[in-house]
Amino acid sequence: MELTRAVSKLGMTEDEAVVALRSLRRGQKPTKSSAITISNRSFAFGYFTDSHIGHKQFQPKLFDYMVKFFKREKPDFILNAGDHLEGMSGRPGHVYELTHVGFNQQFEYAKGLYSQLDNFPHYGIDGNHDQWYFKKNDNGVVVGEELQKSLKNYHHLGQDEGDLVVSGIKIKLYHGGDGTAYATSYKLQKLIESFSGGMKPNIVLSGHYHKALYLFTRGVHGLEGGTLCGQSSFMRGKKIPAHMGFGFVRVFINKRGVERFIHEFTPWYEV
Repeated sequence: MELTRAVSKLGMTEDEAVVALRSLRRGQKPTKSSAITISNRSFAFGYFTDSHIGHKQFQPKLFDYMVKFFKREKPDFILNAGDHLEGMSGRPGHVYELTHVGFNQQFEYAKGLYSQLDNFPHYGIDGNHDQWYFKKNDNGVVVGEELQKSLKNYHHLGQDEGDLVVSGIKIKLYHGGDGTAYATSYKLQKLIESFSGGMKPNIVLSGHYHKALYLFTRGVHGLEGGTLCGQSSFMRGKKIPAHMGFGFVRVFINKRGVERFIHEFTPWYEV
């Protein structure tokens, strides 16, 4: 009875309570690393980030277009740098920006969309919006773990960051938690500068800032992943643009690491 009253007081559904109890953890979950081997001397991956599924500005037509693109181009795997769900921030008025309210509605919507990518290994991390379901009221819901349990080919690499090693090439997924900068390249540049010499990845994909960017510095190929969500009222108020779209990369490797890096970003415009 005490548990029932507590769930009711938190405004959670029974399904949300089950998920929260099943995935409850103390503190931040550690970064994970996964490794795969590609037999060829090259590999290709698609990437996207900051879907914010459940927000009114999430672009389902863009998601459908991206799925068709990936099925046509056949990447070896897909990378996702977080903020799968819009979350429930508690910010005044935020609930009125949502098409899907609460974890259960947002998660089921995301699961249906992400299942369309099950033909490809799909590696992702949780962003700060996903972690509202982890930290708010200590609910303990790890969105990526629930996606991994529910989808055939999704692999959760951690909260905020995670690593994937592909035939010796280290790829880091990263999701920031601070505000955007005046210069589009600043956050990615400072992130790459923060890596110590022996810990640098070959490639880093960064989410959170909703910017699209390719940058090469310190021997690291850096990507800002853009977003699948249009400009929110919060971003408009802060005069922050949203670079909508997704990317595709082909990497050629040799004994020394990355030999060639071919990148393209497919932009999307609201009409």
